[in-house]
Amino acid sequence: MAQQFLYIRKTVLAVLLVMVSTILWAQQSQDTQAGRPDRQNTRQRSQDQQAAPQDDQRSPQESQANPQDRQGNRPWRNRANSASLFADSASAISAEYMLHIEAVYQKFDSIRAETKLGPEIIKAGEDLKETDTVIHFVERNLSLYDQTLNLRNLEMLKILLENVQRDLRGYNEDFKGRYEELETLRTKMRTFRRDTLLRQLFRDTVARKQFLPQLAGLRSRRRTTDSLLRSSLTTINRYKTQASAASIKSAQLMSQLENQLSTAGARVFSKEMNYLWESPGHMPMKGETIGKLFADDERALNLYFATSSENRFIRWIIGIAFFWWVMRNLRILKREDKLDTLKQYDITFLTLQPFASAFTVIFSIAPLIDLHAPVAYAQFVQFLLVISLTFLFRKQWPRSMFYPWIGVIALFLAFSFTSHLLVPSIFQRLVIIAMNVAGAFVAFLFLKNLPDKIQLRRFIRLVLVLQIGLHFLAIIFNLAGRITLSQMLGATSIFAVTQVMGLSALMEILIEAVLLQIHTSRTSNRLDAPFDHNQIVYNFRKPLLWVVVIMWLIVFTSNLNIYDNLFTRISDFLNEPRFIGSTSFTFGSILLFFVIIWLAHFLQRYVGYLLGDIGDDDGEGLAHRSKLLVTRLIVLSAGYLLAISASGLPVDKVTIVLGALGVGIGLGLQNIVNNFVSGIILIFDRPLKVGDSVEVGSHSGRVKEIGLRSSTLVTNDGADVIIPNGDVLSQQIVNWTLGNTFRRIDFTVTLLTTEDKDSVIAIIKEVIKSTKHVLHKRDPIVLVDGVKDSDITLKIYFWCDDVLKAEIVKSDVRYQLHREFKVKGIATK
Repeated sequence: MAQQFLYIRKTVLAVLLVMVSTILWAQQSQDTQAGRPDRQNTRQRSQDQQAAPQDDQRSPQESQANPQDRQGNRPWRNRANSASLFADSASAISAEYMLHIEAVYQKFDSIRAETKLGPEIIKAGEDLKETDTVIHFVERNLSLYDQTLNLRNLEMLKILLENVQRDLRGYNEDFKGRYEELETLRTKMRTFRRDTLLRQLFRDTVARKQFLPQLAGLRSRRRTTDSLLRSSLTTINRYKTQASAASIKSAQLMSQLENQLSTAGARVFSKEMNYLWESPGHMPMKGETIGKLFADDERALNLYFATSSENRFIRWIIGIAFFWWVMRNLRILKREDKLDTLKQYDITFLTLQPFASAFTVIFSIAPLIDLHAPVAYAQFVQFLLVISLTFLFRKQWPRSMFYPWIGVIALFLAFSFTSHLLVPSIFQRLVIIAMNVAGAFVAFLFLKNLPDKIQLRRFIRLVLVLQIGLHFLAIIFNLAGRITLSQMLGATSIFAVTQVMGLSALMEILIEAVLLQIHTSRTSNRLDAPFDHNQIVYNFRKPLLWVVVIMWLIVFTSNLNIYDNLFTRISDFLNEPRFIGSTSFTFGSILLFFVIIWLAHFLQRYVGYLLGDIGDDDGEGLAHRSKLLVTRLIVLSAGYLLAISASGLPVDKVTIVLGALGVGIGLGLQNIVNNFVSGIILIFDRPLKVGDSVEVGSHSGRVKEIGLRSSTLVTNDGADVIIPNGDVLSQQIVNWTLGNTFRRIDFTVTLLTTEDKDSVIAIIKEVIKSTKHVLHKRDPIVLVDGVKDSDITLKIYFWCDDVLKAEIVKSDVRYQLHREFKVKGIATK
């Protein structure tokens, strides 16, 4: 019994163990099927989705009728249908995740591309270093000039600071704009952290496993973009800080500089050193070696070169264009073998030294373009001008004139060197006094040997007298301890002479260039007759004289460091608004108006010189005068429109004035308007042109000029007949040269002979063909006009190739026939 009872107990325990294991296994299997589907179930969901995508797309009526079915709580729905439903929903969410991740990728790429700093920002950041260099240079020189005075360099420092402040304003605007753009991008980056779909994806452990590679790449892309954005913001903030600091420093330096310039007028006349006969005493500044001073000048030159490239570009373009213009004309004359004809017009500079002439033009106008250049730069350009002038004068001047010029060059170099000595020693002051004495002596030699034919002769004499006076003043101020004023007057005096000699040569070169252009154009138009160049020189010399005198005054006042003050005062006076009733105006606008009008009239008057038209009566080769009239009309119209625009006159008021003029024109100026319109018709319709041989009404002659109101004919007797343009168009016009220059000539010959008619006609034709200016492509015609018992009258017709020489050809043919008949023994009546 005991054994049986033990066996039963073991069996029951085994059955209970099996039942518990079965229950646990079933529970685990149910949990796996309900919450964690295996890969086979996943594949099954995909297959079910492809096979029956419509299972999860129930109609709204079905959803409303079966809410339990919508919630997935219907107990009678089998396990397979339930798995298929959840599988379709997961697939739809996965596609949405994928599209969203792709969109986020694209946004990150866009932000990363926009985050990169452009080349203009990088360049602006690099330029800040150069700006800091300029500021440090200005600061050091201001501390140097605070103890002594150099007005020209102070003006240069002011220009450098103004350029720096202008650049800094541009840099600050660029940095501010770029910083705001980066802040906008950073705001976009922050929005990704609040993206609800991405947050849902990270919470969904099942879907997250499906997109692990994409999420890893997205996380890397975000870190890279965020790092680049922080780097760009850091760089922009650093640039903004540097630009702000530079702006503050430059403003402080500008205030200090303007303070020094405002007190410069009083300081320049103050006593800087002891009298020359007193002990030197305490030096007013720290010791500065010559090498250090020249190093500062070199730095100033480098800074100026870096900020003024456009000025040099303009100057060299002008010089190259002038040189090309001159060489082109010289090549044309050389091709025509007419270079020797230039001697009659005294053209020497351009023919002997074309390169030196071009350089003289370049360096003569340089001070106008570089008014606020450093002293060293202005001296260097002036030295190049002196070298160019030396090449020009070497073969033109006698030795009595050229040797003093060599002395001027030596003094120029000496004054250029001593102008950099801020605090000269006693010995250096004595040397400067000796240089001023030598300068006065050289100026006296120039006065004695100045050539009579040199341009600006009287003005040069005035400048030489001024030079002598400035040298003596420089000596007096040197003795009195006014070193800055003494150096300024001495250097200005010698520079004034070199500048006026350069302007004299410039004036001569420009006049020669105009004469060369006129002669070349006339040669190209086959006008070989010489022209009177004295009147042309006189016409051009008057305006050029005003221009070169103004140029010299600008350079002279710049060397005296008073140009800016004078310019400011004159500019304020001219630009100050004035009122007449409610109408405002300025003297500057009125002056500008008349200057432009004068310039337009000057150009339209002498634009014909470029084509060789000097207004003479020779009509050969001057058929372009009609085109010149159109050009003059355009120049005048453009000049008046530009003058009105530049003067600031209101356009509406000008329109009212023109309307009033229109009423007056309609009432009382009909004939003038008729002639004006007729002139325009003559210009564009061209029934006749300048140089044509015409007959208008009872007048005949050659067209000399076609104006806007009237035209001028030159008769064979030399009289000028002025015909209103309205009368020209209202009458019949006989134009002998409109289509060609041919003209038929006819005359009669009566022969007292019994010889054969055909032989006589052959003789006549042979004589006609051998005569000059007879048109050979049209044979002469000889007809019998009358026959009597004792004589035969012949009518002779032939063509002349130039209507202007018709009478000359007719006379030559008559004379040659008379000689030939006499030789042949043919009597004529």
